[in-house]
Amino acid sequence: MIIINKRTLGLIALIVVILAAGAWIGYTVIHANTPVRIGVLLPITGDVEFKEPLEWARDTINSQGGVGGRQVELVYKDIGSGNTSQLAQELLNDDSVRIVIGPDKSDDLYAIAPAFIAKKKVLISPTATSGDLIRAFGKNGYVWRTVQGDVAQVKVILTILKKRGATKVALLAENSTYGQTFYDWTGFFATEYGIEVPFIRQFDAGSETLDADVADALLTNPDYIVAAVGPEDAATIKRAIDRSGSQTKLFLTDAAATPVLVSSLGTAAEGLEGTNPTADPTTGFTEAYTKKFGERPTDFAASSYDALLIAVFTEARQERAPFESLADSVRQVVYGEATVTGWSATGVRTAIEDTLHGPMPWITGASGGLEYDEVLGVDPIASYYANWQVTNGTFRTIEVINSQNTTVMEKTGGESAGVSRASAGLMSSSSALSGSYTAPEKRTDFKAVIVGPSQGWKNYRHQADALTIYTLLRQNGVSDDDIILMTYDDVPTVSENPLKGDIHNVPKGENIRSGALVDYSGSNVTATTFKNILTGTKTASSPVVLKSTAGTDVFVYIASHGAPGEIVFGSGNSVLTTEEFTALTNSMEKNHQYRQMAFFVDTCFGESVATGVTAPGILYLTGAAKNEPSLGAVYDMDIKQWLSDEFTKGVLSSIKANGNITFRDLYPATYERVTGSHVRMISTGNFDMDAPVLAFLKP
Repeated sequence: MIIINKRTLGLIALIVVILAAGAWIGYTVIHANTPVRIGVLLPITGDVEFKEPLEWARDTINSQGGVGGRQVELVYKDIGSGNTSQLAQELLNDDSVRIVIGPDKSDDLYAIAPAFIAKKKVLISPTATSGDLIRAFGKNGYVWRTVQGDVAQVKVILTILKKRGATKVALLAENSTYGQTFYDWTGFFATEYGIEVPFIRQFDAGSETLDADVADALLTNPDYIVAAVGPEDAATIKRAIDRSGSQTKLFLTDAAATPVLVSSLGTAAEGLEGTNPTADPTTGFTEAYTKKFGERPTDFAASSYDALLIAVFTEARQERAPFESLADSVRQVVYGEATVTGWSATGVRTAIEDTLHGPMPWITGASGGLEYDEVLGVDPIASYYANWQVTNGTFRTIEVINSQNTTVMEKTGGESAGVSRASAGLMSSSSALSGSYTAPEKRTDFKAVIVGPSQGWKNYRHQADALTIYTLLRQNGVSDDDIILMTYDDVPTVSENPLKGDIHNVPKGENIRSGALVDYSGSNVTATTFKNILTGTKTASSPVVLKSTAGTDVFVYIASHGAPGEIVFGSGNSVLTTEEFTALTNSMEKNHQYRQMAFFVDTCFGESVATGVTAPGILYLTGAAKNEPSLGAVYDMDIKQWLSDEFTKGVLSSIKANGNITFRDLYPATYERVTGSHVRMISTGNFDMDAPVLAFLKP
């Protein structure tokens, strides 16, 4: 047995302390001489100049001593001349780089963000503006941007047009990730501001049908056509308006604001106007940049400068709290509320010193206050936009507008425009929704028709929503004999699905396709089949139909794409129109095929399909007003797909929160939960609004 006395133990402890101290001193000396390496995953040459603002920010930081004496070093990966995914992987493999500025495009950010999140590395994009990014990557803390999504630009444009007295606005948007945000949100803010949107259409960039699209838009006699397009298509639209002799004005977004627009149109460009991102005019960045480089900054120069500030301040926070996750360090940086700093050398020095040793400062940058969505992160809650006009062949700023319409210098605890919800005062109101109910017949049974008719991997959420509602009914005691399930059903087997045979509606959730009995799938999923099912019309292609009587409570759920006045089936060759829906419900009422009938419809422009319904005993609840799209919800980073839709998610969350919720209460509960659209409820009367929803959905 070895006996160690106290003196020996003390000597061993002293040696351990000396070795640890030596190791710490050695680490500190080495660490102090190690640069702070920040990755840059951006095109180094091209239309947008990134190097100038980034290197200006780097030099400013380094001139003030860097981070505790450590100099900042930029690690460039030029995606303008290389493969974005491959270059991103190189940065993921480089352990000396923990924060990356970029990429510039939203599609690329969608593609690489899951890998960075898995590796716990931070991405800060100065230019990716898709409206969906905040809802896809909110809360995880590893994806940020220094410019708001284009939802804010939509809001600013509609604010400008509202002030000018516009009452009717048409939208033309290119069919791209960029154009999608304007398509998704123009109807929402127009509804908020009391502006009618009689025409909304997407088209492929450079489309030969664009002249015809403009002609269709002009038929609705709008005050303005808002065009979310590049400069070539903007020129085409302007020529078409001029040829028509219409008094309709054209308002453009930032994508068109390039010299190509003026060179294409010549003098016809005079007076054109639009918006583009800019720096907060009170920061002095534009003037300082112009003085330093001899030219005005590009749209995203300020946000690029600020991206490096946030990256470096985060590394400073890590110096102070080395065991804090990188995501939490970013949060500490952007949610600080102490000393207000700035983007200049003095402000940078103050921000770094306070981050290292004092209360966390309120960082402000070249683009403005850098206040972020308090729940989701990702987005600043305010951005600045220049309202420009072409004058004498150049783009001149008319005014600079704050997207949040605030000038108060205090933390507001606000949210990004990208998660805007409908105003309470815009809920549906009609006597039918508040009237009394008298049962027309004694209830004898319950039947349901569930429809998820969209085709293809990109429409995963529609088939998942249909299966989720099917699962709800089965768990509520409804047998398969009383459910007709109609879904395209190709998602479980498409090549893009990494989980063959699987559909789930929450990340890593159970397979809700397993065990579901599908009655109609594939090419049998058509509007004609749907009408045959509801009217009980058996044919060779529709052998399974609704067997209902005057005592049957009927529930119909549809999750699909929609257009004004249409619900889309399959690949779009089959649609159910407003007129057909009215005729269908009239026929069912005439033939005594229901007692009460509830429709839950999750489509874009959902309200428009039921505007002509008159048959009594019908309740129609939908996720979108007649002039607006609706949005997907619940993004799964593992399969890179949306799993649900905002409306269906809102309905199910409301039911889960209150199992006894009535139809009357379900409407406001869902309305308040849904992002980006106005939930609508239509009733033709003689429907029991005070019935619990789950009691109605029982056999």
